[in-house]
Amino acid sequence: MINPLQKDFNKIADRLKQGDRKAGEEIFNYFSPKIFRYFMIRLADREAAQDLSQDVFLKLVGKIEGFNADLGNFSAWFWQIAKNTLIDYYRKKVVLVNIDTVSPYLIAEAQNPIKDGKIEEIMKTINGFSEEEQEVFSLRHLSGLSYN
Repeated sequence: MINPLQKDFNKIADRLKQGDRKAGEEIFNYFSPKIFRYFMIRLADREAAQDLSQDVFLKLVGKIEGFNADLGNFSAWFWQIAKNTLIDYYRKKVVLVNIDTVSPYLIAEAQNPIKDGKIEEIMKTINGFSEEEQEVFSLRHLSGLSYN
């Protein structure tokens, strides 16, 4: 069953393909805070997170013609662009960052409702996750994405 929100984003993406600037604004307004949090959590660098967020939207506009709703939903396609952008950043910087580098301050800044004292305990638990589980946790709880 298709999530109604995803169906709307597929339609919005089709409008963007046709040159509808309002469609681009809708996508930007919805995804920009989420993508910024996604990068902030992973990079712990506000300027880099802003730069990569901008890069994702530039790539999206440049690649929108390649999006095909019959092959998948727009949101998954968008997040794949974000993930690939982050991988490219790491390759260029030759910097390895994992969830151990996330400070309690950044978690709070990402609007995580966890109170003092529990953060260290939670970080230990998260560090025990596989890389894939950490990615799912981060996308769901730190970037605010749903499972759909």
